[in-house]
Amino acid sequence: MISRGTITIWGILTIFIIRSLPSSAYAIYSVAKSLEMFGVLLGGGFIQQAILKLASEGNGLREKQLANSGILMAFCFSFFSAFLLITGGGVIGSFYQPLDLSGIPVLLACIVVTGTLSGLPRLLLLTVHRTKDVMISDLAQFAVKSGIVVFLIVSNTLQTAHQIFTAMIISNIVSFLISSWFARDIFSPSAGISLKRIWEVMSFAAIFMGASLANFIYTRTDILMLGKIAPDNVAAYSASRSLSGMILMVITAANMILLPHISRLWNQGRKNEIKPKILSTILLSEMIILPVVILYVFFPKQLLDFIYSGKYTESWNVLLVLGALSLVRPFGSFFATASSAIGKPQYSFYSVIISAIVNVGLNIFLIPRYGGFGASIATAAAVILGSTWMVITSNRYMNRHMV
Repeated sequence: MISRGTITIWGILTIFIIRSLPSSAYAIYSVAKSLEMFGVLLGGGFIQQAILKLASEGNGLREKQLANSGILMAFCFSFFSAFLLITGGGVIGSFYQPLDLSGIPVLLACIVVTGTLSGLPRLLLLTVHRTKDVMISDLAQFAVKSGIVVFLIVSNTLQTAHQIFTAMIISNIVSFLISSWFARDIFSPSAGISLKRIWEVMSFAAIFMGASLANFIYTRTDILMLGKIAPDNVAAYSASRSLSGMILMVITAANMILLPHISRLWNQGRKNEIKPKILSTILLSEMIILPVVILYVFFPKQLLDFIYSGKYTESWNVLLVLGALSLVRPFGSFFATASSAIGKPQYSFYSVIISAIVNVGLNIFLIPRYGGFGASIATAAAVILGSTWMVITSNRYMNRHMV
């Protein structure tokens, strides 16, 4: 929670970023942030999930070879993704005119590579539950990134999205150095790499890629489509989305621990402990986020007016919808994590495929008519549908295999 709590603090800092940046610059930042997430996903993000799952199953030679193989493949994909971003920069820029994305693709490529580098030793630490070391690394990363941005805000020199992305690159490098030092006794290059282990990692990662890609489509399509269809709505919509997303760090923090923990329980035959663990995690997260959700739902105008000084108050209906949706997200997210941990990541894949189709379809219909509010409705419908499918399907599988 402390480690992931930096996301919430960064969310608070984002409020000041939004207030400091011109609306056009913040619109560029929002669109570029979505492109960055896509680049990180294709740049090895999906492989990192497979490493966390497979390497946490034990401490033997097999798990060490799987970790080594996953690290190698993550490196390869990160550089390939960076290459695509740089070579496709012109196409990206022309597609999102009149937004000026000059120089953004190169910065995003650097974020993909440095982000992958910083994430890999962090994953190794998580597989052996060394969460204290992960926390220190995350706090250092946050301190560097936020320190640079705070300096720019205080000195009144924060004017472009480029400055924020540069700060992110520097913080990724610092995080890599620290987490690598902590993980120096876990990394086992002498265990080697084999084609069999590479195939095992990639077979599992392919399902994660499908699920993550579909998840990206239905969680980021709104920003990307607004940037193309209704660019004037991007800044206001993103401001409300950033505010509603601050409490989602609770889900991220829980999933960080839930996946390797449930994976071990399943492989040790302690299957009856899994469902109570999921339900208790859902209950705890709901209790933590409920007070904030009440503010989102009952006082959206006042909240936006206070936080952004009246700058984006017109998007209050977006905050209301996305804020209320926060109560639904833990169900789908935790059951999706559990299904991956018990060897059924395809359930998440099928769930988000259905949700992605619904979301894209509704976005095409609603965004031209209702702008950001239409995008929030599409997201809500997709998340509710996907979460319902995920809970029913994973529950059915676990019930059949309880011993």
